[in-house]
Amino acid sequence: MTKTIKTYTILFLSFIAFNNSVNAQFINLQLRIEPELSATVEQSLDFGTQVTNFGTRTIALGDINMGIFSIKAYHTQSVIITLDTPEALTSINPAIDDLIPLDLEIAFNNTGVNNASNATILENKSGFISIYDGDEEISQSEIWKEMYLYIYGSIEIGNIRNGVYTGDIILSIEYD
Repeated sequence: MTKTIKTYTILFLSFIAFNNSVNAQFINLQLRIEPELSATVEQSLDFGTQVTNFGTRTIALGDINMGIFSIKAYHTQSVIITLDTPEALTSINPAIDDLIPLDLEIAFNNTGVNNASNATILENKSGFISIYDGDEEISQSEIWKEMYLYIYGSIEIGNIRNGVYTGDIILSIEYD
C-alpha cells in the first residue's frame, strides 16, 4: 500500500510540474528607437571681411557662401520652420553705435537632394513643410529622409567704423 501511495504522489507532483511548465510564456522584446529629428549645419553663411563704404554685399540663393542646413527625419514627418533675423548687425564694441543693415531669406528643398536650384523660397521666413515630397515609393531602408535649408541675403556696408559686427540669427525647427 505504501508503494502505491508513493507512486501516486510522484505521478501527481510530476503532473503539477508538467502543467506549470506548459503554461509558461517567454517574451524576448527588443526595441530600437531612432531620434525623431536631427539638424546639421552643412555650411555657415559667410559674408567674409568687408571694407567701409563697400555698399551692398549680396549672397544669392545658390552662391557658394550661402548657409546650408540639413534636417533628417522620418519621411512622413512635417516641420515648422522659422527664421528670425535682426534688422542690423551691431558692433561688439559698446562705444561704437554704427549698424550694418541685414536682409536674409530662407529657401528649402525637400526632394532629398542638396540642390539649391530646386529650392522653394519660404515666404515670410516661416512655413509648415513636409520633410520629403518625392513621388517614388519609399523602401523600408529609406524611411529617413533629408531636407535642405538655404540661408542667403545681403548686408549694406556704409560709412561705419572698423570692428567686428554681430547679430543673433535664430533658425527654429519644430517637428509635428
